[in-house]
Amino acid sequence: MNKYPSLMFFVLLFGLQGYSQSSNLTGSPYSLFGLGVESNSGTGRNSGLGNTGISLDANYGINLYNPAAFATLKENEVTFDFGGAAEFNNLTGDDVSEQRTTYNFTNISIAFNHNNDYGIGLTLKPSTTVGYSLIGLENNIEGSSEQFTTNIGGNGGISELRLDYARTVFKNFNVGIKASYLFGKIEENESIVTTNSYLEINETNYYSGAQLGVGLQYKLLDRHNFGLTLDLPTVLKGTKDVLVGKYSNAAYSILEETEDESVDSFYLPLKLGFGYSTKFKNLLLTADYKKNFWGATNQSDAIGDYTDQNIFGLGASYAVDPTSYKFWKRVDFRMGLNYNSGYLKVDDTNIDTYSASFGIGLPIGKQSLLNVSYTLAKKGTTDSILIQEYVNTLNINISLSDLWFQKRKFN
Repeated sequence: MNKYPSLMFFVLLFGLQGYSQSSNLTGSPYSLFGLGVESNSGTGRNSGLGNTGISLDANYGINLYNPAAFATLKENEVTFDFGGAAEFNNLTGDDVSEQRTTYNFTNISIAFNHNNDYGIGLTLKPSTTVGYSLIGLENNIEGSSEQFTTNIGGNGGISELRLDYARTVFKNFNVGIKASYLFGKIEENESIVTTNSYLEINETNYYSGAQLGVGLQYKLLDRHNFGLTLDLPTVLKGTKDVLVGKYSNAAYSILEETEDESVDSFYLPLKLGFGYSTKFKNLLLTADYKKNFWGATNQSDAIGDYTDQNIFGLGASYAVDPTSYKFWKRVDFRMGLNYNSGYLKVDDTNIDTYSASFGIGLPIGKQSLLNVSYTLAKKGTTDSILIQEYVNTLNINISLSDLWFQKRKFN
């Protein structure tokens, strides 16, 4: 394998990811709150297993759900992993019925295991995404019968640049750490239109900060696999730029312009995760539980409060014979269920999500894999002032592997 073209290919992909992060939209009205909605990021195998993977190894490609899994990468193999998702949203509410379609990258990663001494990986992926629009909000001007119309739109999100490192401490026990740099911007554009004037407010918030996490994995009797993850709480510092302009009688004037003004920091909570998986011949069963302690951050939004988040996931996969040379015997069939209680409570109602997923892993050659999954999710409710979303998500992920660090036997 020629290393330099592969490295250039990887750098190109990172460039594309950086571009995509500046223009992605979720289409979800709930991205109006906080730093946006949690991104559906991860490798294709995990997406098809109900977003589970804390106890799973990396035999089917990079596993971002537990840093300890990087110790289980195949010896002397370099793996490139990248993917994207298409979302088809159906929004319903008291006076709302709308369909939206959005596209986004999910992750770009590179990882390798050097002589089974250690596993290491580098990943760039979205952490949160923002994409909302409120069009045609009409109000009366105080003390007058004249009306004004307000249009509000937001986009952007937070990206995560992540380094994972893992080792096998003793037989069947792996320890991993991850160091993440979180960064990004959220833009909101508001226009206020009256009969004689047009007021435009552009506000851009910038956030950045670092986060550390650890992971453990243990295999018992070559059949029972356990996993544990811990992400430490952290703070994202923020600044904002504001530009307020007005059009009146075809003339434009700047009313206010500020840069690097401090804004309230955003607090990320302590996160705990537990996972278990087992195999019955070629049938894999997996279960995850995660708890994110948002309530301890003492944060609130304009119309809601942050509350502790509980996430439950179940998954199953089956392949006739993963070691066979025949294509269809190596195909991995997957399905999963997931419940996410959400971390935002509005009018004493949690914005929770139920989802079901189906996936398939198609072999590419001897060592690579094409992962395809479909997820149907129901988020929110039509109670009170809330919106209910039905989200159809198609994930496509490619995991490419090749051998490095091998001495040539023939020239």
